[in-house]
Formats: sequence, structure tokens, C-alpha cells
Amino acid sequence: MASQGFGPTVAFESVDGPPPQVFQRLVRTLETEGASRHISVVSREANPSYRVRSYYAAQIKRGSHNASIAWVWDIYDVDQNRAVRLSGTEPAGTAGADAWDAASDQVLRKISQAGLSGLVGLVNGGAAPAQSAPPVPEATDPAVAAVPASETPETGASSQALAFSGQ
Repeated sequence: MASQGFGPTVAFESVDGPPPQVFQRLVRTLETEGASRHISVVSREANPSYRVRSYYAAQIKRGSHNASIAWVWDIYDVDQNRAVRLSGTEPAGTAGADAWDAASDQVLRKISQAGLSGLVGLVNGGAAPAQSAPPVPEATDPAVAAVPASETPETGASSQALAFSGQ
């Protein structure tokens, strides 16, 4: 990841979940979307303003071929204190046997936009994202991570999570 030379800097400490081919496309999307918001995505070895630990899971809704990508970003400040946790779920369309097959560039862009808009809000002291940033659909707005009690493992979730952690 290369610096763009402007605005706050962010390093992605970890990107857990996507398989290598999705990981590479996600990294490119994060760099592009970061630049459009005047956020420089830099190497983990840099001294960034913020560090992100991100987690992704592709899932297929039981009884269908409809996939979605769930994501969580833990954002840490320069003092290594967690500043905020952002999360969301992006519908990804129809998938085959592997839910990650539905992770199109458009889906990865929507996830990147939602997470980076939340980061911009944090940088701006909780203000709404700048007008120049594309609007994030309401269904994918960053939110505090929570699992409804009706979907805990004990009650039987309606989705089957598939993940890969090998970069």
C-alpha cells in the first residue's frame, strides 16, 4: 500500500477473511476510495494517524444462493486505543458453492466506501462524511457491531459463514 501524500493516514494492520484473489482487489479498492476521500492508505511499517484491523466473512443465506459479505473494522488511534468499531453487511448477489464468488468489485467498493466514510466521520470529530464523498446506502451505513439475539449460535443463525484467512 502506497501513500498518496495528503490528509490523514491509515494502515490496515490486518485484513482477515477474504481469499487471496479477493484480498488483492479489496486492497486496490481501499487505496482508490481512500484517495477520493483524501485519506492516504500507507504501509503497516509507517507511522499512520489510524490503524485498522478488519475482518470479513462471506455467507450464503440458508436455503438460497444469496450471498452477503459481513465486515468489521476496529479503528485505533495513534496511541493504539480503539477509537471506534464499524460494521456492516453488504448483499453480494448470487453465489455458487463459495460465497466469496459473489464478491464483485462493486460489492468491495461499497464496503470500502462505508468503512472509509465512517473513518472520515471519526477524523472530522463525528461529523457526517464530506459532501464530495458518494452517499452510502442506508443498509450499509457503519454501525456499532452487534448480533441480534435471534441469530446467536445457540439459536441457529439463518446464514452459514464461510471465511478464509490465508494471506
